[in-house]
Amino acid sequence: MRIKNEKIGILIYVLTLLSFATMEAFAKYLSGTFSVSQIVWARYTFHFIIIFITVISLESMGYKTGINFPKLIKVQILRSIALLLMTYCFFTSLSILSLAEATIILFFAPLITTILAPLILKEKIHYHTLLAVMAGFIGMIIVIDPNNIWGVQKIDMYWLSGILYGIAGALFYSLYQIGTRVLAPVESAITSLFFSGAAGLLGTTILVLIDYDPASGMRAWTVPSHSEWIVLIIVGLFGAIGQFLILGAYAKAKATTLAPISYTHIIWATLFGYFFFFSVPDLQTVLGGLLIVVSGIYTFKKTK
Repeated sequence: MRIKNEKIGILIYVLTLLSFATMEAFAKYLSGTFSVSQIVWARYTFHFIIIFITVISLESMGYKTGINFPKLIKVQILRSIALLLMTYCFFTSLSILSLAEATIILFFAPLITTILAPLILKEKIHYHTLLAVMAGFIGMIIVIDPNNIWGVQKIDMYWLSGILYGIAGALFYSLYQIGTRVLAPVESAITSLFFSGAAGLLGTTILVLIDYDPASGMRAWTVPSHSEWIVLIIVGLFGAIGQFLILGAYAKAKATTLAPISYTHIIWATLFGYFFFFSVPDLQTVLGGLLIVVSGIYTFKKTK
């Protein structure tokens, strides 16, 4: 039965990653028309509305969702801020880089976590973990290709900003993961999910109300057409679906089982990039991505 549950958990997790990759593909599509602030606002607004309606409906039918007022309110706030900043930085990176490039850089986050965890959580770090982090860092350098920065007379600052936003997104994602580790034994998953959604909605609504997008320095709000509203809702919908599915995946399978499968996200991103944006990763990006994936899987295997 345990093996069967693990297989179901893996299948659910693959669908989770597909949902997130779909959300990101639509976010990239919207970035040609809307500011990152407006896209992130849609991601959190419709995500929160869907979660709110679902929780209220289940509770009214007698199902206990486990939602409570947060016990570790400060950690919840810091974790939610990290998630919001990660989403904003990652969506900005998506608007500049290809789906595959932005996703590969984001997936350096688990390796950053292995470095920060001993400093923040006082966890022990072993030499093989340090080697994996070094290998992953080399993989990210390969993807970035320093020749694009130093090998030309005039640096493409727009492209470079996409890289920097991607790295910042990975750092904030790492902090979000550490916050999740702290909260997991104390808070219910639905409480953390609800709180992070509410915090994201509040933060992005402020940007929309003042009508300012930090990444571009321009106005945050553009009035959408009816069809564009649908796409904005889809971004929030797939974000919510992904968040719900991930709860089911972790209920069926262990985190150590699911962690290496996280890298299939890169495959989905590459496929969406190819079919919808006619973007094909070059050999250098593929090799760098493989090195990050292998080092990440190695780290999780050694920490079981």
